[in-house]
Amino acid sequence: MTVHALHPDASGIRSRLLAALDAALPTLSAHAREDDVRASFPAAAVATLADCQLMTAVLPLDEGGAGLGIDRSSVPTLLQVLLRLGAAHLSLARLYEGHVNAFALLWHHGSTVQRLRLMRHVRDGGMLGVWNAPSPDGPLRLERDGTAFVLHGSKIYASGAGSITRPLLTATDPDGRMLMLWCDVSKATVDLSGWKVHGMRATDTGTIVLDDIPVAKDELFGADQDYHRQPAFSGGAWRFVAAQLGAAGALVDLMKASLLQARRQDDPHQRARLADATMALETGRLWTTSAARIAEDPSSDAAEAVSYVGMARLVVEQVCMDIMALTQRSVGLRAFHEANPMERIARDLATYLRQPVPDAIRDGAAESALHFTDPSLDRWAP
Repeated sequence: MTVHALHPDASGIRSRLLAALDAALPTLSAHAREDDVRASFPAAAVATLADCQLMTAVLPLDEGGAGLGIDRSSVPTLLQVLLRLGAAHLSLARLYEGHVNAFALLWHHGSTVQRLRLMRHVRDGGMLGVWNAPSPDGPLRLERDGTAFVLHGSKIYASGAGSITRPLLTATDPDGRMLMLWCDVSKATVDLSGWKVHGMRATDTGTIVLDDIPVAKDELFGADQDYHRQPAFSGGAWRFVAAQLGAAGALVDLMKASLLQARRQDDPHQRARLADATMALETGRLWTTSAARIAEDPSSDAAEAVSYVGMARLVVEQVCMDIMALTQRSVGLRAFHEANPMERIARDLATYLRQPVPDAIRDGAAESALHFTDPSLDRWAP
């Protein structure tokens, strides 16, 4: 993230953005119920975000945006946006996090001309996403076609595959370099039939076959392996962690509402569950807030930032699982009824928590701890 000179109305712009989002949260929650359909895209919910100026909020402040994802001073606002979206509509939060991530990567690695084209796309209503997961057949390939390139191969787990027409893709060029590219994939073949998991139905996730899709030279961004540069690659995980924690917060709120409605707020066992859920949620909030601060601080040591965000991801995963168990035990069978929003939120959250290589991240946390020779309590002190 870049540190820019503070815009004179940055605080006001971001405050108005959060106020607009807060006013739209009931609408987004209603959309979440309606969008819980396999192989669907939450178009109306995305339109609501656009009405709140959140889709263009990724633009720089001096270009009419709020600098979300590209300006370090926007981190507290982006954190609150993702928490709120995670609570209201977790599939939408997943897609929005991809929009923010893609814009930031393309912005930081793009030329002036490429940045202008990127801003025009977003202003025109374009949504972005990051499609990096290679198919079992191997990485996506860039092959020369005269003075340009064509793509061969596919991507799996592409969120927004049926709706996003200009995502950020990663591909290997003829020289073996792994590059980022941003091109029109509207003529690619999309298969959403394989997304048969029980949650996150409205992310429009699937496999996209990109054979013979043309790529111009000016649609290539950055240098070899820029996509994997640390700490941005692993450190950026704090964003999806915030969305996950938002969903856990919604479960705690629904648990409290259920207790009050059933007049069981004086039951000591229920109070104990509520206390445990509340403490777990605050643990997650503290870790997520610190992860965002450390990951986006340019003075942070890259390895330490990656380690901290990885630990935050594992802590919040456990927090969310604990909260799901506590809230479901508290509410009982009603928490599994399709008419109860807890059923969908827990289903979406359980799915979204399944992020890659958790064991490797845990092992890396131990390795980094072993290399820290000062007192352990001093390691993350402000």
